[in-house]
Amino acid sequence: MTLTKKICCLIPLFILSFQFVQAQLETIPVNNDKAFLINSKVLNEPRSIWIHLPFDYNSTNDSYPVIYLLDGEGHFKYVSELVDYLSSYDRNRIPEMIVVAILNVDRTRDFTPIHSLLFNGKVDSLRMANTGGGTKFLQFIQNELVPHVDKNFRTAPYRILAAHSLAGLFGLYTKEMNPDLFKSTILMSPAIYGGNTEILDNFKPFLKNHQNLSGKFFISIGNENTQTVDSIVYQLKMFAPKTIDWDFKKYEDENHFSVTYKSMFDALKFIYKDWFIDNYSAAKLTSKEIQLHFDKLSDEFGYTIKGGEDFLNSQGYKQLRSNNIDAAIEIFKQNIKNHPESWNAYDSMGEAYMIKGERHLAIENYEKSISLNPNNDDGKKVLEKLKSENNR
Repeated sequence: MTLTKKICCLIPLFILSFQFVQAQLETIPVNNDKAFLINSKVLNEPRSIWIHLPFDYNSTNDSYPVIYLLDGEGHFKYVSELVDYLSSYDRNRIPEMIVVAILNVDRTRDFTPIHSLLFNGKVDSLRMANTGGGTKFLQFIQNELVPHVDKNFRTAPYRILAAHSLAGLFGLYTKEMNPDLFKSTILMSPAIYGGNTEILDNFKPFLKNHQNLSGKFFISIGNENTQTVDSIVYQLKMFAPKTIDWDFKKYEDENHFSVTYKSMFDALKFIYKDWFIDNYSAAKLTSKEIQLHFDKLSDEFGYTIKGGEDFLNSQGYKQLRSNNIDAAIEIFKQNIKNHPESWNAYDSMGEAYMIKGERHLAIENYEKSISLNPNNDDGKKVLEKLKSENNR
C-alpha cells in the first residue's frame, strides 16, 4: 500500500475520531422530586413523604391538582413519569399535576379502620394484630398532611386518591367518612376482608344518603377474585347519584400486582376525558372557543382552570401562520393574562404586532419579554431592528 493510500485510509478514521471527541454527552433530565418528614402528632411518629412537581414548577406561578398515592414507595416512580407523559404537550391528555406519595410504616394498621383478626375467613393473630388504625391515619391525612402540602406548594383545590389492594379498603372508607377530601378516587384491586367488610356494607347507605355527591370513581381488577369489586360496581350501578361519574375496567391479562400500571393510565384519562385538544390538529381555535373549553372544565372540576402557556402559544401561532393576525393577538393576550410572568408570551405578542405593522406595540412587548428574560437574544435582535426602523 502506498503512502498516499495509507493517508487516504487514515483520513476517514481521523474525521470519525474527531467527530466522536467533539460529540457531547446529553445528560439525563433530573426529576423535580422532593422528600420530607412530617412529625405526626396524630400518629405519634414521623412519616416520610415524597413529592413530584411539574418540570416547570419553579418557573411559573401556576397551581396544580394533586394526586395522593397510598403505598407510596411502590407507585411513586411510575405514576410520576406517567403524569408527566400524559400532561406533556404532545399528549395533552391531563393537566400537569403534583404527585404526593405516602410511604408505609405499618400498612395493615393504617389501612384498616376496624380491628379484626380475621383473614381469609380464619383468625390470624400474627398478621392482623395491629389492625384498626385507619381512623387515625385518615386524621393524619386530612388534618396534617393535606394542610401541609397546601401550605407549602401551589395546589389547586382538586385532589385524587389512588389506592391499591388493602389501601383500596382505606380509599373506600375515606370516601364514606370525608366525601369532599378527594374529589376523585381510584380503587385498584381493592382487598376488603374480615371485620372490615363493614366498610363495604356501608357503601350502599352512603350512596343513598349522598344524592348530591359529585366527583369520579375508577375501579379496576386483574385476573383474580372479583367478589369485592363486583359488590362495589353493583352498588354504584344501583345507588350512585347521577352527579357521580364512574368507570370499571377488568384486565384479564394482569394479576393483582401488575394491574396498577394500566389502571393508573386509564384512570387518569377517564378522570380527565374532557381535557384533550389535539395540539397537532389542523383545526384553528379562536380565543372564544378556547375560553369556552376551559370554562367547561372549570365547571366540571369546581375551580378555575386556565389554558397552559405552551398550549395557548401554539394555538396563537396556528392563527398567525394562517395570517389571522387579529385572532392570534387575542389568543396571545389571553396567554399573557394567564401567564404574566412568561417572557415567551410577550415575545409571541411582539411578533404578532410586528407582522401586523404596529411597531410601537411590538417594541413594547419585546421590551417586556427581554426584561423578564435578559437571555432572550433573538428578541434583542428583533427589538434592535424595530427601533432602528422606528427612527428612520
